[in-house]
Amino acid sequence: MSTSTPSLRPTLVRGEGVHVWDAEGRRYLDAISGSFAVQLGYGRADLARALTEAASRLAYARPSRFESEESEAYAEEILLAAGPPYTRAIFTTSGSEAVDAALKAAYPYELLLGGAPPPIDPEAGPLEEAMGDSGALLAETIPAAGLGAPVPRPGFLAEIRRACDARDGLWIADEVLTGFGRVGSLFAWKRLTERGEDRGARPDIIAFGKGAGGGYAPIGGVLFAERVASVLDSAPGGAFSHAQTYGGHAIACAVGRHVLAVMREENIESRVREKEKALREALSALSAHPHVLDVRGLGFLWGVLVRKDRRTGEPFPRELRIAERVEGACRDRGLLVFSGSGSHDGNLGDHLLVGPPLVSDTHHFPQIAIGIRESLDAVMRDTSPPGPSRG
Repeated sequence: MSTSTPSLRPTLVRGEGVHVWDAEGRRYLDAISGSFAVQLGYGRADLARALTEAASRLAYARPSRFESEESEAYAEEILLAAGPPYTRAIFTTSGSEAVDAALKAAYPYELLLGGAPPPIDPEAGPLEEAMGDSGALLAETIPAAGLGAPVPRPGFLAEIRRACDARDGLWIADEVLTGFGRVGSLFAWKRLTERGEDRGARPDIIAFGKGAGGGYAPIGGVLFAERVASVLDSAPGGAFSHAQTYGGHAIACAVGRHVLAVMREENIESRVREKEKALREALSALSAHPHVLDVRGLGFLWGVLVRKDRRTGEPFPRELRIAERVEGACRDRGLLVFSGSGSHDGNLGDHLLVGPPLVSDTHHFPQIAIGIRESLDAVMRDTSPPGPSRG
């Protein structure tokens, strides 16, 4: 947020590879890809060139009345990358807006089939009970920011698919954070459905963002399976529309196209899987820390759960803001991580997220683990009650 008063946050001025520099000259190892968006690293001349070349051709096309060559080409390319059954794409300026658009589409879909979905009960029980007669289920494939990256157990995605099918409901996969190679596949559900128990389970709608633009342009979007697109097209008013002033912006779509091309040409998904073991092993060393309950994740997305008592899983009181303080201590040591809470009960339960750029080298991983361990130690020293006085 820009204000007229001095900010307590560093001002970043430059980035190269997996590092960024602030205005004071301090260098940081970015272990969270900006905000899980800078998949391909900083300072890429090819992505900057894709942006400037697109801007020189066409700055803007009104999305409610026109397509641009870049948006049409990007739609074709991302649908090809996603594979069947996805046949329709719309573009937004962020992942949050993509989720909004997905929900916006789910409602008329239900109405066109003769239903009207009731509100969802906030008290979640078993999957079937929680869904009730709802028209759609929206879920992060791997819940990251709020839950610390628990990987769904084998068979869970198949259960979602069965529960939605039993109610003629839609499965909306929130792949905003987990998409574009983050876990070694274009979308996280693709990798998870390689497991036999989940094979064949596909969402009806996919919302994406963050890594789609590689951090170089703001873009998100929604992919629709053919069965959803065909129903929406049958509406009396015509095809479903979600127009935004900057949605499907030609420049952003050009960058999105180049991100997809780089992912193919540099075998990003395979490289993430090859390096996953090294990242897992480096972070797993934190499991020996007396305040680390668990280290979990997949690909280049990992959560470190921090607890007051690792034996019982007792969380720290929220007012201590342990995760935020550890994040700050990491930053003081030149390491950028993400802090969150809720991995215990939705509110309590501090955790850190690690998600380095997908072009990171394995020698960066021990640096990440060491920085987190030292920061945990520093925060715990400040948190521990003083010992008995002497004298």
